[in-house]
Order: sequence, then C-alpha cells, then structure tokens
Amino acid sequence: MTKLEAKTEDQGREKHVPVVEETDSGIKVKVGSIEHPMEDGHYIKFIEILLKDRIIRKELKPGQAPELKYCATKSDVIEVREFCSIHGLWKKVMEK
Repeated sequence: MTKLEAKTEDQGREKHVPVVEETDSGIKVKVGSIEHPMEDGHYIKFIEILLKDRIIRKELKPGQAPELKYCATKSDVIEVREFCSIHGLWKKVMEK
C-alpha cells in the first residue's frame, strides 16, 4: 500500500483544489474554481469533509456534479479532500 500525498495548489488550466462555500443550509464543497469534468475516463471519485468529530464522504460517478453539500458551518471544517481519477488526491486545509 502506498500513502498518497495530497496536492494543494492548482497548476495549469486543470482546477482540482476543493472550494468551500457557505450556503443558507450549510456548506457546499466544489472541485476547483472551474467545474471539474465528470467524463468516463476523467472524473472525481470522491469528496470528503473532515470535521472535528466525523468525516463526511460522497462517492461520485461520471455525469454527476462534482460537489458535496452538508449541514455544517465553514468554521467547523478542518480540511476537505477529493480524488481525481487521473490527477490523484487534492486537499484544502481550512484556516482558523
């Protein structure tokens, strides 16, 4: 088993770093500042939200929107992660 090291900065035109937005009902995590493709060969496999006491994970398939909505505040979030089928693991550590 190989430990994956998450990337934290986008390079080029592909955008992978998770973006956390506050909504009326909680938060929404999107993949990249420009929506990531969700095609058969290139898509986001999962998105995770790490909170103090739990991890919220959504598995995704091609054709679905690369986002996760959850009832929490932005200040509750420690880190968000996502995994691209081609470009690997990405994360954003939230500032406190």
